Amino acid sequence: MDAIGQSGGMPEVLGGLLTFVVLTHKVFPMKVQTVVSQVLMACCTCILLFTIGCEAPSPEGKAGSIQGKIEGLSPDTEIILRSFNRGNLVNVGKAAVDSTGFFELTPDRPLAMGYHQLVVDRSLPLVLITDSTENLYVEVEAQRGRNYLVDASISGSPQSAKVANFYNAIMPLQARMKNTDKKGRSVDAETRNAAKELKKSQTDSLSNLSLAFAKAHTGTLSALSALEGLDPKVHGDLFKETLSALKGSHSQSHYFKLIQEKMVLANAPRTLDMSNPPKRKGKNSKFGMGDLVPDIVMNDPEGKERKLSDLRGKVVLLDFWASWCGPCRRENPTVVRAYEQYKNQGFEVFSVSLDSDAARWKKAIEQDQLSWPNHVSDLAGWRNAAARAYGVSSIPHTMLIDRDGTILATHLRGNALESTLRGVFGK
Repeated sequence: MDAIGQSGGMPEVLGGLLTFVVLTHKVFPMKVQTVVSQVLMACCTCILLFTIGCEAPSPEGKAGSIQGKIEGLSPDTEIILRSFNRGNLVNVGKAAVDSTGFFELTPDRPLAMGYHQLVVDRSLPLVLITDSTENLYVEVEAQRGRNYLVDASISGSPQSAKVANFYNAIMPLQARMKNTDKKGRSVDAETRNAAKELKKSQTDSLSNLSLAFAKAHTGTLSALSALEGLDPKVHGDLFKETLSALKGSHSQSHYFKLIQEKMVLANAPRTLDMSNPPKRKGKNSKFGMGDLVPDIVMNDPEGKERKLSDLRGKVVLLDFWASWCGPCRRENPTVVRAYEQYKNQGFEVFSVSLDSDAARWKKAIEQDQLSWPNHVSDLAGWRNAAARAYGVSSIPHTMLIDRDGTILATHLRGNALESTLRGVFGK
């Protein structure tokens, strides 16, 4: 997933018609009404108000407090404030509502300018861009979609409003792309071919929307949302122009650093022995078909050391993923089916997670029923040692490795993975 997908990338939202107020600096809480279609399962009405305090002129801001009252939530429902850090969402404060729905939350660290999320009951986050340390008033109205905001309208924060408009444009398209992916897994060849052509058209449309938005808002934090979905190798000048414009005022923003690292990784020189360079470089990687892969030595969720080299003699799918990566999670059922079908024929999966939160990593493994034993991570996010060694700059990313440790194919997803494995195992 390119970082858009971290967490995606696309925001999931509070259910129902939503209004919320964010106040920074020395201001009084303002009431906002929210109609939540369900508090996960039951209908409720939500009233949310909060203030985030920060003090000029420090670009890092100052930790303040968030107060609110949410009617319809069960007592002890958790409210979490998160900030982006190297593509990962990091909890920076939490509180539980009391029996009346009231909560008070104090961030445990200064809030830098950039992207933040307020999460109710561990899900459905609200996205806010703090683009200055000045007083900020934001009001949002939105309709709940299945997984994200629908027809969001934001006033009071120009950057947040721009991003909401961008998401309004691309999310319906992404939903259609998800349906196209399902058709692409059809047993009917004609349906699969039609889905393949449609997916290409939809992907081009998504890229065009992202490109147009990034160009229209170059020099603003909101442009970073669109750059997530673009390839820095193809649009390098646009990446450089946007980052250069933001360097002075927003260089400490975690999101700025994420996009900057994305560009650096995409253009980083190979650290391989150039006397014997790879024959065919893989997409989003330093390695391509026919290359011998380097070993990966890392701990699993229980702290046990696992090595990729221990699987020599088997066909291995090396899978770079993360719990916050939407496309990764959507691809997991395909990997699960493949593992169950071929695990008794010498097929293994070696999953490298780019998570930084161990609990979320473990929870995703359990939720997605990833039953193979080889799950590893150093909990360093995008700085994961294996991802850096392999030159991985976006996820999901996979490599199919032969029994002798050489790469058979790269970037296998969906039908491509299934058909390749049929070719390897003969059925």
